[in-house]
Amino acid sequence: MPTAILVDNSRDKPRLKQILIRHSYKVLAETEECKEVLALYDRYHPDLVLIDVSMSDGKGLECLEDLHKMYPQAQFIVCSELSDIRLLDRCASLGVMDFIQKPLLHRLSSALEKLDNDN
Repeated sequence: MPTAILVDNSRDKPRLKQILIRHSYKVLAETEECKEVLALYDRYHPDLVLIDVSMSDGKGLECLEDLHKMYPQAQFIVCSELSDIRLLDRCASLGVMDFIQKPLLHRLSSALEKLDNDN
């Protein structure tokens, strides 16, 4: 069973979790604080980190950069309301598997299917 960490502080969080579960992911941890993500990743080494870059502490992109630096093999899907071209380019340079713009959460299912097929 693939594993995931969910990093989101929006009202979409329960729906994101349900989509992960429906695709047979075991959600090992949920957080709303980017400062906790590195410790959670270090503890669990999940197959996927589903992360929103617009977090309450304002450090979502920094968190993603730190994770990529420390764990270059980590797999990420970003799910965010933000979507300017610089952010998309930065995410691509960090190896993000897919970028889902909220509220288009139905796209997460196809991203997870593609990820499963690639592994």
